[in-house]
Amino acid sequence: MRNIKIIAFVSIFILTIGCEQDPELYDFTKYKYVSFVDQEAAVAENYSEEAGNELGYPIYLQYDGSMLSEDFTVNLQITESGAQSGTDYTVESSTVLFKAGSILSEPFYMKTIDNLVTNEEDRNLDIVIESVSNPDISIGVGMVNQSNKAFSVSILDNECSETLNIFNSDALTFTSNYATVVVKGTFDEANSTLKLEGDLVAYGPLANTSLVMDLTPVVAGAKIGSVTFDDYYAGLDTDGWEYTYVMESEGTFDICAGTVNNISFGVYYLSSGSWVYWYSITADLSL
Repeated sequence: MRNIKIIAFVSIFILTIGCEQDPELYDFTKYKYVSFVDQEAAVAENYSEEAGNELGYPIYLQYDGSMLSEDFTVNLQITESGAQSGTDYTVESSTVLFKAGSILSEPFYMKTIDNLVTNEEDRNLDIVIESVSNPDISIGVGMVNQSNKAFSVSILDNECSETLNIFNSDALTFTSNYATVVVKGTFDEANSTLKLEGDLVAYGPLANTSLVMDLTPVVAGAKIGSVTFDDYYAGLDTDGWEYTYVMESEGTFDICAGTVNNISFGVYYLSSGSWVYWYSITADLSL
């Protein structure tokens, strides 16, 4: 009888220990989380200018938990580190929507701005989940040490490091509607002018003519801009006739492409005290 009591006591003790060690099962209906799908991205500053990207760079959040029958929203906060709103990027709203039953949010769009200049400093920002409209949803993934609560963005410069001095060359290719020739370019940094010398008008007696053009960036330090010039007196040809060049349309330059496009002007000669139109030149310049 005594042995039976001992066996019964030991059995009860083992059962008691076993019950205390049963793990708590994950309650899928109890725990709900919202977080970013990814944690970081590097985005080119001209991303939003490319076809199909007009709305901006899409950033998504995800929901983990039991299916919800109502929409909810997530409020985001942006902390800048070098990047500046309105200069490097824009956002239309800091609120993201989750539609009922969806585990993926509507996209949060960040529209990058191509400022057309070379940026020496890093341009970063952090997007942080600030609050959720549904109080039962936690921020971040996991029961402890929640992750993916923030999303980091680096805005990458797409400009080259060269300046307008690249057109300071003895061997520029001048392609006009009459011929392709090699000409000399002299860039005056103080006045932002480019002087071209060579056979610009495809006319033997004016084979050593010149033209000075103003190169004006769209903004200070930009890699693209306009090309203009006032009526330019070209002087005498070898036959003693006087010439002037009159701009017909504005051209453009692109430092990173190494080009000056649409150099367009009319060739005029002096006759009986008046300038008379002869023909037109339209040309592109390249390195």
